[in-house]
Amino acid sequence: MKRRLPRRERALSDLEACVLGVVWRDGPCTAYAVRRELASSSTPRWSDSAGSIYPVLDRLEALGLVAATARRWGERGKKEFATTAAGAGRLRAWVPQVTAAEVCGPTYDPIRTRFCFLAVLPPSGRRAFLADAARSTKETLDRLRGHARRRMRPDDFEALSIHASICELEGRLRWLGRMRKVVTARRS
Repeated sequence: MKRRLPRRERALSDLEACVLGVVWRDGPCTAYAVRRELASSSTPRWSDSAGSIYPVLDRLEALGLVAATARRWGERGKKEFATTAAGAGRLRAWVPQVTAAEVCGPTYDPIRTRFCFLAVLPPSGRRAFLADAARSTKETLDRLRGHARRRMRPDDFEALSIHASICELEGRLRWLGRMRKVVTARRS
């Protein structure tokens, strides 16, 4: 009898893996609880919309990575999701994959993206953009620092990951300061 080779598993998207991770860490939990967690994340990359979370959970369930249990909840009921052994295994395989350029390269930064097109604004608009970006970044940084102080425990890796967001925003502020000097010196 021929030995079957294992079927190649499709790679999980980062959103799928993140949702799987939230269910693993917080489960059993509802899709609403996953949405709440993503909405409060210091990584605004994740959409917390029902239109993205529910289909992701459906895909994870179809792949056998989470199992859903129906619970009575008012008139409608709800589903609670828990990670399966296969799901925990896929999560363990996903976490250490950090060698790809898209994982270790620069993060998406909408301020940096807008900066590429700063020439469309008059000099006063450019200066205002940089001042607004710095002010908003400082406000977000202050909020994250307060959040990190309240949650800091050596075994709370999510809270510790907030420090990456803090470092990123501190770097953005330094960059914005340098760009303000360059843009102000340019005069055109």
